[in-house]
Amino acid sequence: MFSRSIDVITVDLATVEADEDLLSVAELGRALGIARTDALGHYLAAHTWLRQRLAEYLEVPAASISFAENEWGKPFIETPSTDLSFNLSYAGGKALLGVGFRTDIGVDVEALEEARINPEMINRVLSRPEADSVRHSGDMKREFYKLWVRKEAMAKANGWGVGEETTTNLLGLSPVERDGREVTDLNIGDEFAAAVAVRAGCEIVLTTGVSVSA
Repeated sequence: MFSRSIDVITVDLATVEADEDLLSVAELGRALGIARTDALGHYLAAHTWLRQRLAEYLEVPAASISFAENEWGKPFIETPSTDLSFNLSYAGGKALLGVGFRTDIGVDVEALEEARINPEMINRVLSRPEADSVRHSGDMKREFYKLWVRKEAMAKANGWGVGEETTTNLLGLSPVERDGREVTDLNIGDEFAAAVAVRAGCEIVLTTGVSVSA
């Protein structure tokens, strides 16, 4: 039976002590390719925290968890054998994690201070109605990234790669339902845009100060 409730958890990565001993060779290998010191610190903290939280659900040592990826690069738990599903996103020192059993989850967060927007991006990743909404909004950056995180969360819930949810119109009041899934805006502070996508009808259980946007 799939989860009727999905846990969505957020954390300030500055409060997480990175532990490289918990990470796999593959995770450490990816870390070697991160040049910026702050980005490397966020990566190590986010993946440490991910393992620690999943270990609580699985009741296994954090270092014993191994991951694999589907054909679009979405990670899943390979060992131990489990029905636990998850999705992680982090930006601007904030991490967001969705967890549930036998279900599809997608989360995305963007830091608005770090984010950029230009006409090419609007045309490339948004449907025409969405692009028109952004252009006529009072805050183009915030409106664009509200839609961007919805699309990324929906694409991840569908198991697709980044940028594969460009044609679906996700305008509307949160939550927005499309093809049996709901995408819900999350309020984790004015400086962030965030969303979670799950199977329609699932309850979202929010912790560590995250609240659903009106």
